[in-house]
Amino acid sequence: MLHNTDLKKREIFAQIEITNTAIVRIDGRGFGKALRQLQFSKPYDIRFAKGMADSTETFFRKSGINPSLAYIFSDEINLLFTKNLPFNGRLEKIDSVIPSFFSSALVLALESPEPLSFDSRVAIIDTAEIMEYLKWRQEECWRNLMSSYGYYLLKSDGMTAKEAAEKLKGLKSDQLHELAWDHGINLAQTPAWQRRGILVNKEKTDKTIVNPLTGKETTEQKSRIIQNWEPPLFKNKAGSQLVDSIIKNSEL
Repeated sequence: MLHNTDLKKREIFAQIEITNTAIVRIDGRGFGKALRQLQFSKPYDIRFAKGMADSTETFFRKSGINPSLAYIFSDEINLLFTKNLPFNGRLEKIDSVIPSFFSSALVLALESPEPLSFDSRVAIIDTAEIMEYLKWRQEECWRNLMSSYGYYLLKSDGMTAKEAAEKLKGLKSDQLHELAWDHGINLAQTPAWQRRGILVNKEKTDKTIVNPLTGKETTEQKSRIIQNWEPPLFKNKAGSQLVDSIIKNSEL
């Protein structure tokens, strides 16, 4: 007969801990049915993007978990932790609590008639690799834009979903640009949030206030959540400088 202590030992992954800089990436799972019922536009709908950004802001405000920043595109959210990993770095907690919070937050934000869920994975990286990771995901954001526009434009031409997917396999980036151009769309001039994603972070600032009892000025630290819908390219100097400043601010 197994005792409680024996059963506890069966939780073989419960004590796995993360001690380094880490990125938690969550991805939407099976959103199609819910988004169809909400009648969102394809390939992009700003209402969905806003729901993702607002859910991330809610996470910063109400989860009790403090990432340095969040980078969003499509149905993907990347949360960077450079210090104070939640749950003392316990992997099972991180991989369960974070996606479950976002699942409920997004349902509320979108007023979805269907349940929504995210899966989660954790990447342990060195501090020097942060920019490389963000560049990689932003490049994926751009690839996602090209293929998404290509797919729905081919379907608008009468192709089935299977035919459009097969056609896309053989198209290079310049051909995808040409396909979009033939339909009156310049991919380079699509909204910045579609091409580059969205950044969300907490900004701390010092605010001077006057003590109503003494009349003396004092300084207190305030924080606000920023949604940046036009982030720079992370591969450029402006992008790396922005990320560095956000990380430094988060560690104050």
